[in-house]
Amino acid sequence: MHARHRAASWVREEWRLPEAAFQIESVVGELCANALRHGGGLASLDLILCEATAYCPPSLRILVGDYRPHEHPQITDDPNAELGEHGRGLHMVTALTAGWGWHRIGTDVKQVWCKVILPLDALSPILHERPPDC
Repeated sequence: MHARHRAASWVREEWRLPEAAFQIESVVGELCANALRHGGGLASLDLILCEATAYCPPSLRILVGDYRPHEHPQITDDPNAELGEHGRGLHMVTALTAGWGWHRIGTDVKQVWCKVILPLDALSPILHERPPDC
């Protein structure tokens, strides 16, 4: 899928976070596949870097929008889902992220989000390259 490769490339090359690229690629791939398969199509993909705060280490938020806001993503309770082709995506997202959820945007878009925790020093080079505030 094009979206997951672009996300991994961006994380690896633009943000220079190669240690997170595979994880991001896997999560983006699963969420985008769900949007295409169950959500009426991929509406949006956003990657947002979040600096560390007193309450949270640095993280990357992944937000994937689709066109079925009335259908809520659910983790299957089928014990055989891990072995099959379908039903394991959100299990993978749960295992690879610090958390996930969803919310509506307006009346026709749903956004599924997740949060990937980054190493504490991961954003230092990126933050030092930002131009000074005007």
